[in-house]
This record gives sequence, C-alpha cells and structure tokens, in this order.
Amino acid sequence: MSQGAYVTLVGYVAQEPSIRTTKTGKVVTELRVGIAPRYRDRATGEWRDAESSYFSVSCWERLAHHVRASMHKGEPVLVRGRFRTDTFEDKDGRPRTETKITADVVGHDLSRGVANYIRQRSKQQAADAEQAAEHAAGSPDQAAGPDEILDEEAIERFGRDLDDADLLDDADLAARALAEDRDDDEDDEGTDEEDEDAAAASAIPATPY
Repeated sequence: MSQGAYVTLVGYVAQEPSIRTTKTGKVVTELRVGIAPRYRDRATGEWRDAESSYFSVSCWERLAHHVRASMHKGEPVLVRGRFRTDTFEDKDGRPRTETKITADVVGHDLSRGVANYIRQRSKQQAADAEQAAEHAAGSPDQAAGPDEILDEEAIERFGRDLDDADLLDDADLAARALAEDRDDDEDDEGTDEEDEDAAAASAIPATPY
C-alpha cells in the first residue's frame, strides 16, 4: 500500500492550463486551481466569499493531454492527488510557502454544470478504425447497405439469358411455322392427287351390261 498525503480540491480553473515537455521527455500540464470558500454572515444571514486560495496542480503523461484539452479558465473542477509543501523566497526576499499537488484524478464538477465525455482510444484501436474506414472506402459493395448492393455480373448474365430466351422463342416460332407450311403442302398435295384420281375416274366410260 502506497503512503502519502492525499487531498481533494473543489474549486475552479484559475487560468488556462499550460502544457510542456520536461528535459527527460515527459509531458506535464500545470493546472492552477482556485478555491473560494463561502460562509454565512451571522449579522446579515447572507452568504459571502472568503479569501481565495490557489494551488498548483501537476498532471503528468496521458492525464496531462486530457486536462489540457478539457479544462479551461473559469470552469468548476475536482482534483484528487498527493500534495507536498515547498518553501521559497519571492522576488522581494520574503519567505513563501506553496502547496503543490500531483494529480491522480481531474474532472469537472457536475453539480455546477454538464460535461461531455469522449473515451480516449488506444493507438491500435485508432489504427484499426482507420484501416476499416479505408477498406470500406475502397470497396463500394461493402460500403453500401444490404439493400443497396448491385451485382453487375448478375445483371449482365440476366440480360444475356433474356436475349437467349428471345432467340429461342424466335427459333421455336420459326420451326412451328415451317412445320405448319409443310403440313399445308402435304394437305395440298393430297388434295391434288384426289382431284387427279377423281378426274381419271370420270374419264373412263362406264361399261354397259
């Protein structure tokens, strides 16, 4: 179990967060948090703001990028982290004490407003999403919905089948017409032979008894 002094701040962003890279290559965002406690004036019964206090909050690595992109001056903020106290001299040579906090968690105070959350994707997830988008853009059939997919080869095949069917119908009709013509010719030939037989029979004189 890690040991240390932890604190939770409820305040507002006193100035725009600044991001920088250290000499060792790490990224840090400096967040200035102001706290203005309120108290009720016993004489008047009204709420008043007490003297403001300011704290320097350091946010490292991934949290540094998120804080820089999300937090802006004047917004309500919640901070949880470890704190330490540094003593130094100001420009006038007077001793000063500053409390610095290394943040573990930073977020908006939703009791005072609404925030929109955007989940940060990993580099692999972002690369997979980009590859999927490129694949979809290069494949129109896949990009379209199920009802919008058109198979051009199937359409061409269907057209050829229709043409073949029309040719078969034409050939069938021609064959039927040819067969009917032949039947008519045979009927005509049979009729001519019957007429010739009848004519020949009428030409032979009847034998008297």
